Amino acid sequence: MRFKIFVYGTLKKGFRLHPYLSRASYLGEAELEGFKMYDLGRYPGIVSGKGKVYGEVYEVDLKTLLLLDEIEEEGEEYERRLLEVKLKDGRRVRAFVYIYRGDISGKKEIKSGRWEKR
Repeated sequence: MRFKIFVYGTLKKGFRLHPYLSRASYLGEAELEGFKMYDLGRYPGIVSGKGKVYGEVYEVDLKTLLLLDEIEEEGEEYERRLLEVKLKDGRRVRAFVYIYRGDISGKKEIKSGRWEKR
Protein backbone atom coordinates (compact mmCIF):
# COMPACT_ATOMS: atom_id res chain seq x y z
CA MET A 1 0.00 0.00 0.00
CA ARG A 2 1.25 3.50 -0.89
CA PHE A 3 0.43 6.85 0.70
CA LYS A 4 0.86 10.42 -0.52
CA ILE A 5 2.62 12.83 1.83
CA PHE A 6 3.12 16.60 1.57
CA VAL A 7 6.39 17.83 3.13
CA TYR A 8 7.22 21.49 3.65
CA GLY A 9 10.40 21.70 5.75
CA THR A 10 13.37 19.57 6.67
CA LEU A 11 12.06 16.56 4.68
CA LYS A 12 12.23 18.50 1.38
CA LYS A 13 15.00 17.97 -1.17
CA GLY A 14 18.25 19.52 -0.02
CA PHE A 15 17.37 19.52 3.69
CA ARG A 16 18.74 17.38 6.50
CA LEU A 17 15.88 14.86 6.87
CA HIS A 18 15.31 14.27 3.15
CA PRO A 19 17.30 10.97 3.22
CA TYR A 20 14.33 9.41 5.06
CA LEU A 21 12.44 9.72 1.74
CA SER A 22 15.07 7.77 -0.22
CA ARG A 23 12.54 4.99 -0.99
CA ALA A 24 9.75 7.43 -1.86
CA SER A 25 8.49 8.46 -5.30
CA TYR A 26 8.59 12.21 -5.96
CA LEU A 27 5.30 13.46 -7.41
CA GLY A 28 6.14 17.16 -7.62
CA GLU A 29 5.95 20.56 -6.03
CA ALA A 30 2.66 21.49 -4.41
CA GLU A 31 0.86 24.05 -2.30
CA LEU A 32 -1.48 23.80 0.64
CA GLU A 33 -4.05 26.55 1.20
CA GLY A 34 -5.47 27.64 4.55
CA PHE A 35 -2.28 27.30 6.60
CA LYS A 36 0.49 29.53 7.95
CA MET A 37 4.09 28.48 8.52
CA TYR A 38 6.14 29.30 11.61
CA ASP A 39 9.85 29.03 12.37
CA LEU A 40 10.26 26.69 15.34
CA GLY A 41 14.05 26.86 15.31
CA ARG A 42 15.59 23.90 13.49
CA TYR A 43 12.36 23.12 11.64
CA PRO A 44 9.01 24.68 10.71
CA GLY A 45 5.48 24.02 11.83
CA ILE A 46 2.21 24.88 10.14
CA VAL A 47 -1.13 25.77 11.68
CA SER A 48 -4.54 26.66 10.27
CA GLY A 49 -4.76 30.25 9.06
CA LYS A 50 -5.03 32.52 6.07
CA GLY A 51 -2.11 31.66 3.85
CA LYS A 52 -0.38 29.10 1.66
CA VAL A 53 2.40 26.67 2.38
CA TYR A 54 4.64 25.38 -0.41
CA GLY A 55 6.22 21.96 -0.42
CA GLU A 56 6.66 18.66 -2.21
CA VAL A 57 4.49 15.57 -2.54
CA TYR A 58 5.87 12.05 -2.32
CA GLU A 59 4.37 8.60 -2.42
CA VAL A 60 5.64 6.39 0.41
CA ASP A 61 5.14 2.85 1.65
CA LEU A 62 3.70 2.03 5.07
CA LYS A 63 7.15 1.47 6.61
CA THR A 64 8.26 4.96 5.56
CA LEU A 65 5.00 6.55 6.72
CA LEU A 66 5.38 4.98 10.18
CA LEU A 67 9.01 6.14 10.32
CA LEU A 68 7.90 9.70 9.45
CA ASP A 69 5.26 9.49 12.21
CA GLU A 70 8.07 8.70 14.65
CA ILE A 71 10.32 11.51 13.36
CA GLU A 72 7.47 14.04 13.48
CA GLU A 73 6.30 12.82 16.90
CA GLU A 74 2.83 12.26 15.46
CA GLY A 75 0.18 12.60 18.11
CA GLU A 76 2.44 14.69 20.34
CA GLU A 77 4.19 17.58 18.56
CA TYR A 78 2.43 17.10 15.21
CA GLU A 79 -0.85 15.62 14.02
CA ARG A 80 -0.96 13.82 10.67
CA ARG A 81 -4.04 14.83 8.66
CA LEU A 82 -5.28 13.89 5.20
CA LEU A 83 -5.74 17.16 3.27
CA GLU A 84 -6.12 18.31 -0.32
CA VAL A 85 -3.02 19.84 -1.89
CA LYS A 86 -2.56 21.29 -5.35
CA LEU A 87 0.32 20.04 -7.46
CA LYS A 88 2.21 22.49 -9.65
CA ASP A 89 0.52 21.03 -12.76
CA GLY A 90 -2.90 21.93 -11.29
CA ARG A 91 -3.98 18.45 -10.19
CA ARG A 92 -5.43 18.19 -6.71
CA VAL A 93 -4.57 15.19 -4.57
CA ARG A 94 -5.21 14.14 -1.00
CA ALA A 95 -2.00 13.76 0.96
CA PHE A 96 -0.99 13.37 4.57
CA VAL A 97 0.34 16.59 6.14
CA TYR A 98 1.94 17.06 9.56
CA ILE A 99 0.20 19.93 11.40
CA TYR A 100 1.91 21.52 14.41
CA ARG A 101 0.04 21.04 17.70
CA GLY A 102 2.10 23.35 19.93
CA ASP A 103 1.86 27.00 20.89
CA ILE A 104 3.01 29.46 18.21
CA SER A 105 3.03 32.47 20.54
CA GLY A 106 6.28 34.36 20.04
CA LYS A 107 7.25 32.28 16.99
CA LYS A 108 8.17 34.04 13.76
CA GLU A 109 5.70 33.57 10.91
CA ILE A 110 7.30 32.66 7.59
CA LYS A 111 5.03 34.77 5.41
CA SER A 112 6.38 33.33 2.14
CA GLY A 113 5.13 29.87 3.14
CA ARG A 114 8.52 28.51 2.03
CA TRP A 115 10.94 27.06 4.57
CA GLU A 116 13.91 27.87 2.33
CA LYS A 117 12.94 31.58 2.38
CA ARG A 118 12.68 32.03 6.15
